[in-house]
Amino acid sequence: MSKRDSVRDTMYSEVLDLIASYECGLAAMIKDQSTQLGRKLNNWELSDLFSAFESLPLWKPLILRVRTKMASRDMALRDAFHMQLEEYIKPLEAEEYEKFLGVAGDELELLMHENQDVLKRLKERN
Repeated sequence: MSKRDSVRDTMYSEVLDLIASYECGLAAMIKDQSTQLGRKLNNWELSDLFSAFESLPLWKPLILRVRTKMASRDMALRDAFHMQLEEYIKPLEAEEYEKFLGVAGDELELLMHENQDVLKRLKERN
């Protein structure tokens, strides 16, 4: 990579290359299967074909590489966003923690669990 190349653009283009390859390969398999059968594929056939295509060994390292790139990109974006929010976020005081996440929070969770059937009926009523 040269100094002029943007890491972000390069990484994004690698992700797009994999997506394009994946789509082209899947489309070719769908077309071949449809031609072989002489008709359009149904949902079940497409689902089976997709599973077979996705399980081809050649995709495993490529998908892992893209997921790694996307995760690192997401992490960088998340870090940048969190830095912008830093002045607005402060740690919880001990009493705030106890009120929402401590024993009181545990009691609320227990109460919700004990009344799960009532909550379910209320939800289904709408």
